[in-house]
Amino acid sequence: MVPGDRSLTRLVLRPLITAWLRLSSDGVQHVPDEGPVLVASTHRSHADSVAIAAAIRRPVHFLGDVKLTHAPIVGPQLTKLGMIPLRRGEADAVALDVLRELVRGGGCVAVYPEGSRSRDGRVHRLRSGIARIAAETQAPIVPAAVLGIEQAWPVDDKPRARGGRVTVRFGQAMAPPEPTPKSRRTFNMQLQATLGELAGAELAETFSAAHGGADDPPSTGS
Repeated sequence: MVPGDRSLTRLVLRPLITAWLRLSSDGVQHVPDEGPVLVASTHRSHADSVAIAAAIRRPVHFLGDVKLTHAPIVGPQLTKLGMIPLRRGEADAVALDVLRELVRGGGCVAVYPEGSRSRDGRVHRLRSGIARIAAETQAPIVPAAVLGIEQAWPVDDKPRARGGRVTVRFGQAMAPPEPTPKSRRTFNMQLQATLGELAGAELAETFSAAHGGADDPPSTGS
């Protein structure tokens, strides 16, 4: 479902996306070159996944609403960069199962533990899905923050042809929690704090409002 690291399509798209976003990265060495891993990122834009996929050398899986493929500029390229399109309504019921299978198959999967895009720039309280998947699969979790991405694709607007100036920051891998409610809660608190540090952002005690904008990708955090 995802072009391999030698795919001509991916080799062509990565430098184009990198140029559009004027992309730089920091700490990408924390993402293992092979084996299962969850990249847990802040979420400010539909283009977060594009930036992460371009910053990481290995192929990256991520979920998205099929409607996003119709967006100008970026939309037609999303599946070529690794998006697995799901339909809203149907998607929420199967998203976690899809992610589990991708991780168990040894994939690198980008997820957004806030569940929806942040409108105010704060890192909101994390949903429970990421901790459950990590506990069940025992895959390592690499925290990430995508800075400046809202310049390229704002929450309430279409992608901008001029792009933006974007930096993806990756933190050191975190060990997965034990499969207990207490361990998962502790993990979520630690992950939220780490995301806030990477993003240089305040933490919010509340959840991000459902659907940060129209056609938000399916939540994987509920």
